Amino acid sequence: MIKMLLVFLLFVVYACGPPPADNIYRKEGRFPSGLNVPVAFLTNEWAGKPRILASGWLIDGGNGTLFSAKHFTDTFMNDIIELGANQCKVFLSGRVYTCVVVQVPPLRDAVILKIFEPFNSAELLTPYKIATTKLRIGDAVFIQGFHPHPSEITTSNATEGFKDLILPIFRTFYELREADPARQREVVFDNLEAVVVDVDVHINTDENESSPEKELKFRTNEYIKVITKRNHKFSFGGLSGGVVIKVNKNGEKEAFGIITAERPERLEYDKRDQLISKKALIIVSDTILVTPIYTVNDLYEYARTVR
Repeated sequence: MIKMLLVFLLFVVYACGPPPADNIYRKEGRFPSGLNVPVAFLTNEWAGKPRILASGWLIDGGNGTLFSAKHFTDTFMNDIIELGANQCKVFLSGRVYTCVVVQVPPLRDAVILKIFEPFNSAELLTPYKIATTKLRIGDAVFIQGFHPHPSEITTSNATEGFKDLILPIFRTFYELREADPARQREVVFDNLEAVVVDVDVHINTDENESSPEKELKFRTNEYIKVITKRNHKFSFGGLSGGVVIKVNKNGEKEAFGIITAERPERLEYDKRDQLISKKALIIVSDTILVTPIYTVNDLYEYARTVR
């Protein structure tokens, strides 16, 4: 009897407790932004939580099409498209949309996504102008995309005078928390200055795999290689699908390519360390491979016709 009474009391306390608070950001499909760029943060969700992250950028504001990297939409097991309307979230211009795959080439690491639900095109920013010329070695460019930064990286950047532009998507929309503050991450918009060091790179971006298809990709695809002026300090993961832009002589920002891959981080001696005999090693991450826009021009033209 006493056991039954205790169970009943616990049920009453639980049943009469306050209802869970609504997540206003998810309910209204928005996130804190204020960022004035046609670049999107993308998540492939599982059970309402982000499991794969990438970037994308607007091709046509009128029809809501975006460029991103194909490997964002593929499974890691067998390269079969698995992205559905309820899995993909597009964080763009302060609003959150769902998206679907509308076109993907068999070899190139590019994909066209489209905002799935009805949207107000007036809310979307004007896309970057697509470049009609090619980049040359020595050209100054900017790498733009979104990337989760650990709190220690954000603190380190601030100490060096580079303040991360944080969009609190994990904290607000996804309500993610870490018990250990040092492990806390948040989405950052990276706008990294870089310089073009090679314009005709043929390289296997899947170095651990070997197959006829991988070999064909290696022979078919060409990349632009850029080096960022500032050490990113850790992997660029998440920037895949972002955009490489250059400011032309008229002050317009032109899109020259899709961020595809990174070269592995390397270790270097800290040349500034004069206090100890054994100089400290630092992690250097500064090399990115870009799919040139002219190699996916057919995708761009197709994207403009999608309705």
